[in-house]
Amino acid sequence: MTFTEIMILDVDCAHADESLRSRNDVRVSYILSNTPPEEWKDYFEEQAPASANAKIVGHTVRYECPKDKVAIQRDGACWKIVASLAEDANRYYLESELRREQDRQKKERQEEQQPREFEIEWDRYMGRD
Repeated sequence: MTFTEIMILDVDCAHADESLRSRNDVRVSYILSNTPPEEWKDYFEEQAPASANAKIVGHTVRYECPKDKVAIQRDGACWKIVASLAEDANRYYLESELRREQDRQKKERQEEQQPREFEIEWDRYMGRD
């Protein structure tokens, strides 16, 4: 498994802009430690509250927050929500990756245990069935 957990590194207040849905909200960019895999990204966006209108673009999360500097800053309410969603997406993705690896190993073991077609024919020919 090569996945490295993704976390929030910083908030990009310079690129915050007003929400189209509410004058009391602002759309903020939270910078992630890596560009997430598509499955991670999809899960994150699905789990985010609809009111947040979360969208991941590259290695940033665009997230709607109240126009409140304290809520937006590191360890503020919005930061904590985005960080929690990232932790949840990390857990989900790691579990999915582990299941895929276990399935792959199981399939390999099954293939190793099944006699090859040639061996079956050989045994029939030699009268060993």
